[in-house]
Amino acid sequence: MNNLQLPEVTPSASAVVTRPSVKRRIDPIDAPARPLGNKRLALIAKRTNAAASTSYRNAKRIAAGDTLLANHDGTVTFLLRATSYGLLMERTQRQASGMRLVQTMVFHDVKSFDRWCAVEPLRFDDGLLYCKLGREGHAAFTIKR
Repeated sequence: MNNLQLPEVTPSASAVVTRPSVKRRIDPIDAPARPLGNKRLALIAKRTNAAASTSYRNAKRIAAGDTLLANHDGTVTFLLRATSYGLLMERTQRQASGMRLVQTMVFHDVKSFDRWCAVEPLRFDDGLLYCKLGREGHAAFTIKR
């Protein structure tokens, strides 16, 4: 039997493979946005003007006994109405692009209204409007329906 021994080979410093530096590929999504065209800019301006005039028209259409609260630029409005079911509140949020979010809620008691107010993000953005909303909401519950 032959006892063959293989020589031990240790890797030399030149034999260690180094990885070449890799440059990150830049996707088109990473590039800055292209400027809007003339038609799109005109449409945005038209929607902005329409949103401003709509809030003015809504202020005229409030029924007697309703309360309309709005922030300084009219992007957030609250319409409060005392009903036989409780407090009906309509919260409208407008964006500069013309989009609008309308939420309608009915609160049966002061406790549920206070719980909703506690998580309303408006309390951080516009503290004065938030305080008015709480006062007017509590006053609406005391009105005889």
